[in-house]
Amino acid sequence: MEPSGESQVVEARVTALPSPEYGNPIPLGLLGYGMSTVLLSLANAGVYELGSMVLAMAVFFGGIAQTIVAILSFRRKDSFAVTAFGGYSFLWLTFAFLLIGQQNGWWPTANSGTAMGWYLFIWAIFTFGLFICSFVAPRVLTLVLTLTWILLLLLAVANWTGNATLTTIGGWEGVATGASAIYLAFAFLLNEMYGRTVLPVGNPLARPAGA
Repeated sequence: MEPSGESQVVEARVTALPSPEYGNPIPLGLLGYGMSTVLLSLANAGVYELGSMVLAMAVFFGGIAQTIVAILSFRRKDSFAVTAFGGYSFLWLTFAFLLIGQQNGWWPTANSGTAMGWYLFIWAIFTFGLFICSFVAPRVLTLVLTLTWILLLLLAVANWTGNATLTTIGGWEGVATGASAIYLAFAFLLNEMYGRTVLPVGNPLARPAGA
């Protein structure tokens, strides 16, 4: 059956509607990562005990918020953001559940320093891969990933050796890591809002082929 004249008009109007435009989720993801990293790192540095505040932040802002950002980035066809924010969201979630489960006796065996060291080391490998990919991204992002890679290696070695000094050093290095992510988040946000460079993010270290 051919559509009536009224149906044709409605169909034409629907077809003519512009495709929805999505806001940039990247600043939210960077803030979830950066702020959670700062709070955990202050605990590692000995400023306060690693308690429920850090774990709640890890689950909700470090974990769930970054998962949402990864999903939104998928719709924007941003494979790097999907991998980075999706990966780090589950770093935070698994980290939180490892500690929460251990504190509440959910797991039959407590995590050893050796096991936690390997957990952190595998995430360091993940970060190194992102670091290589970031050469074609703004330079501050490469800095964030460099500091993240160093942080994970420091904490891995600290867990393997039981060296409290390395944990403290890693704590303060982690504060710098989180602060760099927070800077990049607000640089992206301010530059977008003002339509000009308010905070510089640096030129990429490399150019993709054909650029």
